[in-house]
Amino acid sequence: MTDLRHFISLLLSSTVVAIPSVVHAEDAAAPVAQAPVDGQRQFRADFFAAYGPVTALDMVRRIPGFSIEGSDGRRGFGDNAGNVLIDGDRPSTKSDDIFTILSRIPASEVDHLALTEQAGADAETQGQGQVVNVVRKVSAKISGTYEGNLVFGHRYGFRPSGSASTTLRRGDTTYELNFSSYSERIYGYGPEDFKTGTGALVERRYYRGKGGYDEASIGGAIKSRIGGAKINLNGRLRWNDGFDRRLGEYSDVAGAITGDEILLRGGPISDLNYEVGGDIEFGVAPKLNTKIIGLYRSGTESNDSTIEAMRLGQPTALFETRSRNKPSEAVARIQNDWSGIGNHAVQFGGEIAYNRLDARFSAANTVGGATTNFPPSDVLVKETRLEPFVTDVWTLGPKWKIEAGVVAEFSKLTLSGDSTASRSFKFIKPRAIATWTVTPQTTLEFRAERQVAQLDFGEFATSIDVALGNQVDAGNADLVPEKVTNLSALIRHKFLERGSIQFRGSYQFVSDTQDLVPVTQRDAAGNITAQFDGAGNIGSSKRWDGELEITLPFDWLTKPAGITGIEVKYTGHYHGSRVTDPVTGEKRRMSNRPLWHQEWQLRHDIADSGFVYGVTTYVQEASNAYFLNEFRRQKEGVRTNLFVEYKKFKLGTLRLQYTSIADFNRDRFIYTGTRATGAVTQIVNRQRFLDPLWQLTLSGKF
Repeated sequence: MTDLRHFISLLLSSTVVAIPSVVHAEDAAAPVAQAPVDGQRQFRADFFAAYGPVTALDMVRRIPGFSIEGSDGRRGFGDNAGNVLIDGDRPSTKSDDIFTILSRIPASEVDHLALTEQAGADAETQGQGQVVNVVRKVSAKISGTYEGNLVFGHRYGFRPSGSASTTLRRGDTTYELNFSSYSERIYGYGPEDFKTGTGALVERRYYRGKGGYDEASIGGAIKSRIGGAKINLNGRLRWNDGFDRRLGEYSDVAGAITGDEILLRGGPISDLNYEVGGDIEFGVAPKLNTKIIGLYRSGTESNDSTIEAMRLGQPTALFETRSRNKPSEAVARIQNDWSGIGNHAVQFGGEIAYNRLDARFSAANTVGGATTNFPPSDVLVKETRLEPFVTDVWTLGPKWKIEAGVVAEFSKLTLSGDSTASRSFKFIKPRAIATWTVTPQTTLEFRAERQVAQLDFGEFATSIDVALGNQVDAGNADLVPEKVTNLSALIRHKFLERGSIQFRGSYQFVSDTQDLVPVTQRDAAGNITAQFDGAGNIGSSKRWDGELEITLPFDWLTKPAGITGIEVKYTGHYHGSRVTDPVTGEKRRMSNRPLWHQEWQLRHDIADSGFVYGVTTYVQEASNAYFLNEFRRQKEGVRTNLFVEYKKFKLGTLRLQYTSIADFNRDRFIYTGTRATGAVTQIVNRQRFLDPLWQLTLSGKF
């Protein structure tokens, strides 16, 4: 009941802004776009003129009631389809997210955006009830976008970044080339207090640190036609580098200095990752269309860490870790679309994938010059997966559509090296989605589906967090995918010229719930040698979610006073859950799943001036984690983003942005035994404050 009260309070607090009674009158007078009853509508350049968009991403973000969705962690290429298409195609890539792809398309090259809000909205996006198709103009000229950034702060200086993309069309062939770089530095500081189980202070450590991240990438694509076939080829090479340097000063309860610490952490360390992919689409028969997709990606993931502690009167302690992972993935997929039965659109085909992770980890501890090397953890994980599928989209009439389908999965997972295991999986993943277009402004969606989560192969390998007292995250060879049966309903309503409100509620039955579990290590005789925390399965659980989104333009109120372009957007999420704790046997929420989070956005496009300003605020509830002998609670502060931009600058749009990065508090309650049998013997309270970021951006199109 407590969670239910939280949920009701969240919804009530989010609806303090009343939607005026003028809504329906304005619906009739100024529709968002020409919208037939079947839930399809188009948005052309004049709709976005007030926003002065630079890229296609700017345009998509301004569609009322639409939010971009990407991969949500399911298994397979097909089940991770987003809800945005480019010229009717889903990008055949997993390395580039749709936000990046849209940001490379100049707004001036977009002919229109087509929004479909029905089940089976497009054969390219299985399982999506709302899809936007970005349709570009047919032009022979070179076009592109560019962006230059200068990120700065008073303790870490200036960091330049930039990106550019260009497109050239010659007949039926389109050439795309893009480059981007990004660089950022963050400065953080704050105390960490070590206390007894009763709360008495024992030691304070005050930390000051600087971290950074650098990335550069280059990619391209070729799209063409050969005969009646449409061909797309794409590739990308990405370089990443990062570091973290932290200095700590130890003091006792009287404030006297007792020692110091230095943490040096690097990762990624000049990692290179690449992906190549493509697809070919052709008509086999008058009512049968076939598309074949293939991609391969590979790279490195490297991390090193060193923590050195020096206390008065004690030998120097040095702890070092080294991690080198090499992941790779290959995917091949064939999908056939058949329209041979009236009012039905059938898609069938299959997908095969091969995933591999070569994970290598080592650690050493040196005290007073004497070194102890821990046994290395080297694990090779391989998975082969085959997924045949079939889907039928049934149009019952102008207002009702139903998408029903099923994916069967046959996979084999093997582990070799320091952990060995071999398992085979068989999953049936049915899905049914029904949409009812009540009016051109109102849509209802009902959904029932079974999902299987993607395994993180890194959780089969051991790692150590040196920043948390060398806490071990043990690899778990027994990990299996989490299975979810999801039931949900959504209602979406458009009002005024650019307003919308939508609510989604869902209830999920989960088996093989993934959470933190005790991982036990035994010797050859079966004796327990150590117990650590790691990712694992803890049985069945239940989850329920509520999502409310409101976009409210204020022209109806401010236009009589000569003010237009003010818009407020609210997004609220509630996440309830119940699972049985594997240590205590009691019911609790799932780890690392905040109960709620909310975001408020205010934006004002000042008419005819070229100026825009806005603010975004994000806040969320504390996140809990349940370990073998520790309970951890982390609470982030409010995140705020302020910006002002000028769109009529000769070279493009000039934007100044201030970002207040959320501070956080972390409380650790550590037990002598387990959480079930022991008493709290140590409390560790950490506070971290981060310097804000300023960013100056110049973006444009050609």
